[in-house]
Amino acid sequence: MFRHVSMSELGLTGQLPSTTEGLAVELTLRIGDLLFGSGMSTQDTILTMRRILTAYGLARAQVDITHTSIIASYYPGGGLPPITSVRIVKTVVANLSKVETVGRLVEEIVRGKPLGDAMRALDAIRATPLPYPVWVAILGESLISVSIQLMYTTSPRMLLIALVTGVLLNLFMRAMMRFALPPFFLQLSGAWLAVGFAAFASWANGRIEFFDGVDPTLVALGCLWQLVAGMKFVAAVQDAIDTNYVTATARLLQVVMLTGGIVAGLVSGLIVLNRFGLEVYISATPLTQGALPVQVIGATALAAVYLVGNYANGRTIVLASAMAALARVGYAMTLTSGFGPIASNFVGAFAAALLATLLVRKTAIPGFAIVAAAMIPLVPGSRLYYAMIQMVGTVNIAADMSLGINTLGVALGIGLAIAAGASVGVFFGRPIGDRLMTLPRTWYDRMRTYHKE
Repeated sequence: MFRHVSMSELGLTGQLPSTTEGLAVELTLRIGDLLFGSGMSTQDTILTMRRILTAYGLARAQVDITHTSIIASYYPGGGLPPITSVRIVKTVVANLSKVETVGRLVEEIVRGKPLGDAMRALDAIRATPLPYPVWVAILGESLISVSIQLMYTTSPRMLLIALVTGVLLNLFMRAMMRFALPPFFLQLSGAWLAVGFAAFASWANGRIEFFDGVDPTLVALGCLWQLVAGMKFVAAVQDAIDTNYVTATARLLQVVMLTGGIVAGLVSGLIVLNRFGLEVYISATPLTQGALPVQVIGATALAAVYLVGNYANGRTIVLASAMAALARVGYAMTLTSGFGPIASNFVGAFAAALLATLLVRKTAIPGFAIVAAAMIPLVPGSRLYYAMIQMVGTVNIAADMSLGINTLGVALGIGLAIAAGASVGVFFGRPIGDRLMTLPRTWYDRMRTYHKE
C-alpha cells in the first residue's frame, strides 16, 4: 500500500526544493492531490491551489490537472529557470474529515499563515488517525443495502438480510482489492456475488422457513447499489460544465468502465447459473416504492451511511442527510405534478445542490461530498438493474431486448439529469453564495457611513 512521505522527511533527506517558491509549489501540489483524490471537482481544486500560490506571492503560477496528475509551474523572471513540479494523484479511500481540516488550513494560509507553519500543519493533518474505527466505516458502507431496502419495504426480515449481505459484499470487495485487480474486474466480481445472493434466496424460498416469501430481486438490488459510481458521475458532469474536458472525459470513461463491470457481472452470472440449472427467480418488473415518508427516511439514511463510509464528521453527515431528504421531496413533488422521471430528478438534484452550496460557501465543509451524497438516493441503479434483466431474461421471463434498451435509455437520461441538476445548482450557488457573504459587510459599511453623516 502507498505510504505518504511527509515534507519533514523529505526535508531531512534533502529532497525538498531549496527555494521558497519551490516549497510553496510543493505544498500546493500536496494539498491539491488530497482534495482532488477525495472527489473535489477539477475547477474547485485548481481555484483552491491558485489561492494558496497567490497567498505566497506566486500569482503568475499556472496549475493544470489531467485526472492522473497535477502540474504546477511558476516562472520567477529575471532569466531564472521556471519551477515546475508534477504530482501523480493516488487512488486512496476518501477521508472527508481530513478534507475539512485541509479546508481550514487553506483559509489560514490565505490569511497569512507562514509557509513553514503550513508545511508542518499539512504533515500533521496527513498523520492524523481516522476519526473512527475502520469497522464503523465498513458497517456504514454495508448499511447502504439496508437503506435501499427501506425505500421499498420496512420488513425487519428483509432489512436483516440486507445487512448481512451488505457486510459480506463489503468484506469480499475489500479482500479482492488486496489482489490489485483493475476496477472493472472488482465490479464484475462484486456483481457475481450479488447474483449469488439472489440465487441463494431463490433456492432457500420454500426450503428454509426464514426465507419464505423473500424477494430475490430486492436482495440483489440492495447489493448492486453498493457498487454504483454515483459520486464519480456527478463530478464528471460538473467538470464538463466547468469546461475541464480532459478530466471530465476521463471520469466519464471511468464511470462507464465501473458500470460496465456491474453489467458484465450481472449478465454473465445469470447466464452461468441458468446453464447449471439453478433457478433464479428475479423479476423484470420494477418494484413499487413505499410511501413518501418511507422514501425520505431511506434517502436520508443512504446519504448518512455513505458519508460514514468515507469518514465524514458529524455536521457533514447531518447536512448531507438533510439535502438528500430535500432532493427526494423535490423529486416526488415534481413527479406528482405531472412531470416525467428525468425532469423530476433534475429538479430534486438542482434544489439540493443549490441549497447545499449556499450553506457551505466560504466554509471548510466539503460541499462536493454533501452534493454527491445527496444525489446518491436519486441515482437510477434500480433502472439499470431492470434494464439488464429485461435484455437477458430470467428463467420465468423471456428476454425483451427492445424493452431493456428503452429502460436503459431512461436510466441514462435520469443519470445525466441528476448530474446536470447537481452541477447547475453548484454553478449558480457559487456566485449567489459569494454575494450573500458580502451583504453583511455591505450593510455594516453603510451603517457606519450613515452614522458619520
